[in-house]
Amino acid sequence: MELGARLKKARESKRFSQYEVSHLLGVSQKTLSNIESGKSIPNIFHLAKMAEIYELDILDFLARQRVFLTKKTLNPIRAIIQN
Repeated sequence: MELGARLKKARESKRFSQYEVSHLLGVSQKTLSNIESGKSIPNIFHLAKMAEIYELDILDFLARQRVFLTKKTLNPIRAIIQN
């Protein structure tokens, strides 16, 4: 299942309308519709807010989409030079 479809399912399971969620996110209803239909991808801030609204663990939710957030590591050469 695509990210947008999962977000739509999460919204519907909480019985929120697109209007309600778009208002909480500060975006238009059309923007939310485009996200849920897969026409656009939410930015990380909107995704985090949706996870909060839908009471989702954002890391688990993203992992199901095979998206993994990792800590940025220093370039090994730069790390050696800095030490």
